[in-house]
Amino acid sequence: MGKAPSATKKSPKSVPASSASAVVPVPVRPSQTRTLRQRLFRPGTLCLLALIASGIVLQPVVRRWLPDLATRPEYRISEGRIALTPPPRWIPADIIQQVFEQSGLEEPMSLQDPTLSERIAAAFHTHPWIERVISVRKAWPARVYVEVVYRRPVAMVRGIDGYYPIDSAGTLLPGRDFTAADVERYPILDNVASVPEGRLGENWGDPAVAEAALLAEVLLEQQEGQPTWWERLQLAAIDVPGAPKNVESVDDLQFELRTRGGSKILWGRGPRSQHPGELEVTRKLDRLAEFQQRFGQIDDEHGPWLIDIRQWDGIRKGLLSADASGTQAVKR
Repeated sequence: MGKAPSATKKSPKSVPASSASAVVPVPVRPSQTRTLRQRLFRPGTLCLLALIASGIVLQPVVRRWLPDLATRPEYRISEGRIALTPPPRWIPADIIQQVFEQSGLEEPMSLQDPTLSERIAAAFHTHPWIERVISVRKAWPARVYVEVVYRRPVAMVRGIDGYYPIDSAGTLLPGRDFTAADVERYPILDNVASVPEGRLGENWGDPAVAEAALLAEVLLEQQEGQPTWWERLQLAAIDVPGAPKNVESVDDLQFELRTRGGSKILWGRGPRSQHPGELEVTRKLDRLAEFQQRFGQIDDEHGPWLIDIRQWDGIRKGLLSADASGTQAVKR
């Protein structure tokens, strides 16, 4: 029996690995292969660049052809086109004119000037009546609004050649803006030995004057439905003590109030005093109010009086000519 021929299996064709992982190429569009140079030299881009270059070159010529807006009335700023915060009665009516004259601002100016606001703010800031400039705002047609805080006079320092107005910080104010009648509206600071160290709009330079100015401001406070303490007590002056050599600070200075009838009120230290033995300002004023309720006006036919409100145990009253140790104590 012959051997049957063996059947042979045909193995499937093996596929190369490289062929299995081959990536099918994606066609690239022509626009993605353009170079920067090709984009740059397109007609539209070249025209745009040409226009920009022409504008830069011709700008000076074109500006000469255009009208100068700075000379037009709706852009010009002068003294009469400045709107200032409404001033109180003690501020001179020509303060804007004074600012222009003293600062050297030239007229006319233009709203198109980028430095206009800064220049106007600096000019008003340097005027002695202006405490600070809050804002400067430009508007069209030509107008500039200036918002400021004014200084307020609180006292007159009596000098050998007249009166010097000051504010509550001891800043020297323009005396030329006050009449003789105006001087009588404010407390007088007497016995001031110093002279102003600075110019108008600057501090007097004497701590005793600055402290007396604060006391004057307290006495000028308007009471609701009542006159000020200065008017109510019929005061005439604040006696400012000189600073002797052995005084270490202004906190050691003692102030006195003088009435129109010649009486004296021993007030004590200034309003800012932190001395542990000093009465508060409100307590001193309460004592004076109580004194008036009990005895009426300080000045009478039996005076002048010396009234001491500094003591913790109450007010002491005695004739001004009497010795301080013999003054009569007034029980509260």
